[in-house]
Amino acid sequence: MAIVLHIELDEGRAAFEPGARVSGTVAWLARVAPAGLELRLTWASYGPGGRDFKIANVISFDKPRAAERRPFTFTLPTAPYSFRGNLTSLVWKLQLVALPGEEKASVELTVAPDGEAIDVRTAAAGG
Repeated sequence: MAIVLHIELDEGRAAFEPGARVSGTVAWLARVAPAGLELRLTWASYGPGGRDFKIANVISFDKPRAAERRPFTFTLPTAPYSFRGNLTSLVWKLQLVALPGEEKASVELTVAPDGEAIDVRTAAAGG
């Protein structure tokens, strides 16, 4: 199924404190209405041992039309924090997924105190 998916965050903001609200608008355009769409709030950690992936929350958009815009709001969890290291990192994302078929659009988020990903390279070096 050919579909164009788009996620727009309010104020273009992608960095948040834990527990904050993130809101915006999702949009899609297809020749035929998809069976459904989901906006997934996810996090994944990446490192030499592989990948750990979790869906933290989901908003389902029922009975979508072929072309549509809908608002969304999530309250972010208080953990885990976004971080970057030499070997491991943790990344939050919003993923708009068209069903069936799993076509996706995504936006990366930072979820950490002061809205800044923790740099464990600096922390480990004492800086």
